[in-house]
Amino acid sequence: MKITEQVTMIVAGLTRIPAGELRLDTDIFESRLLTSLGLLDLVSRLEQEFKIIILPEELIHEHFASIATIIGFIDNKLAEAS
Repeated sequence: MKITEQVTMIVAGLTRIPAGELRLDTDIFESRLLTSLGLLDLVSRLEQEFKIIILPEELIHEHFASIATIIGFIDNKLAEAS
């Protein structure tokens, strides 16, 4: 499964919105798809799914604003690990 599909499925599971209805560019917080507590769940699931560690200083809007920015962040984390 591609990173795009994996991240979309994780967000869909947390928001209870079907994956097909989620847009990659929708701001997750401005649209109130996730709360700050939801972000913690998201981070935990991303760490498990991709076997990465997300540091507290990386919990910034630029990394988690949308599914697209999360995908870019995950891509960078995986590239750093290899």
